[in-house]
Amino acid sequence: MPTDYATPSSNLVNVSFWFVAIILLIILLVVFYYILAKTLKKGPKSKEVKMVKKYYLDRNLYVGVLKVFKEYYIILATSNSSEIIRKLEEDEVQEIMNEHPKFLETFSNILKKDKNSRGREEEKSEK
Repeated sequence: MPTDYATPSSNLVNVSFWFVAIILLIILLVVFYYILAKTLKKGPKSKEVKMVKKYYLDRNLYVGVLKVFKEYYIILATSNSSEIIRKLEEDEVQEIMNEHPKFLETFSNILKKDKNSRGREEEKSEK
């Protein structure tokens, strides 16, 4: 006379099968997540669109020279948005590319002047 009850050994095999299947699924999902995270973090590489130069004004704000196909643009970008300021001519692009040290020198001089003016203001306020 057959019974419809599950035997303890078949129940144990069934539970252990599902336990192993769930663990393998979790491992597969974690591996898939890391693969996607690495590929999406780098972003798609494109020769047609490229950021040529970046000049940071703040932690989340920079002015950059963007190359789109054979045209160059100056853009202002933040962490939330970006805006094209104007289109550059080829000679302006060459001038910007050759002035890398000059820009850094100018920017550092501005910072030094600002620091010196703050020091003078503090001296005046102490007197």
